[in-house]
Amino acid sequence: MDSKSLARASTPAAPIALQQGRSLSDSDLAALAASSPAAAYVRSLTTDAGRASTIQAISLAADHLAPQFLPLSRGRGRGGNGALRFTLACTLPWHTLQADRLAELRASLVRSGAAAATTNKVLAAVKGVLQQCWQQGSLDGDSFARARASLKSVRGSTLPKGRHLPKVEVARLFRAISKTPNPAAARDAALLALLCIGLRRAEVAGLRVTDYDRANGRLVVRGKGGKERAVWLTNGAKSAVEDWLEIRGEAVSEWLLLQVNKGGKIVPAGITPQSVYAALLKRAEQAGLGVSPHDFRRTFIGEALTAGVDVVTVQHLAGHASPTTTARYDRRGDEIKKSAMAVVSVPYLPSAV
Repeated sequence: MDSKSLARASTPAAPIALQQGRSLSDSDLAALAASSPAAAYVRSLTTDAGRASTIQAISLAADHLAPQFLPLSRGRGRGGNGALRFTLACTLPWHTLQADRLAELRASLVRSGAAAATTNKVLAAVKGVLQQCWQQGSLDGDSFARARASLKSVRGSTLPKGRHLPKVEVARLFRAISKTPNPAAARDAALLALLCIGLRRAEVAGLRVTDYDRANGRLVVRGKGGKERAVWLTNGAKSAVEDWLEIRGEAVSEWLLLQVNKGGKIVPAGITPQSVYAALLKRAEQAGLGVSPHDFRRTFIGEALTAGVDVVTVQHLAGHASPTTTARYDRRGDEIKKSAMAVVSVPYLPSAV
């Protein structure tokens, strides 16, 4: 089925996410999933981050499969139209896609100049949707097998994003926070300390009071896929969290980090991953720096490797499934590579001439 036919075959859009500037809730996805394998696949994912990136990937696939069927992408989150785009993408007849059309999708993504990682994310999302079609009985096994063969991953690599943060910049951030001694500053200092020990922002937001053993500094972290790991708070990280706990007091809430209203009063409600991001941006602006939450994770991994911690131990502390993934986070730059080269001695002797 060609692009025009695919768009014509779409079912009427559900009136769920047609408003500009709103996000899809789980109830929205449930309503869409009743008639859409794309929404059913997204709803089967276990993390908010996985759902968000897959929604974008499916919408991007729809852009290439049925050009001009979706409105152009305008921003992200509440300021964008991602919910509208995905709602319309859900109406496409995904089960009718043939192997040749899927091969064209793959080629179109490559021709567009999309990074290999982006292309593979889109192809994986489409595979997930087609698997949902097969599970629902709208796609037979042979067609599903041919479709999967047409969506093989592409090879390629790009320069890694993000950077390794110098210690002086991290110190500037903590200094900027210390200039405003109030509950929000204490909470943000603890938040920053947790990012510094390699936690993802969703992991920071998801910490409970009972996850932390104050006696020995052990902290239980729930990572991607619900996998738990243990890390230990020491030195400044432990002090920052302990100081926040003293200010937090016995607030009736299971969450470790709580909201603080504009009047400086602690609200017994947890924070979100987006709140972690917003707090960091606010403090980075105060310090005159440009950083991202994941830069702290990259820095933690680089610092641990520089200190001589073996990569497998760092892998477990970071919550990675493979040490290969951990190695990709290393952003220490050319100086550390130069130091490593200096370890190797070349026994050169100049000639008599």
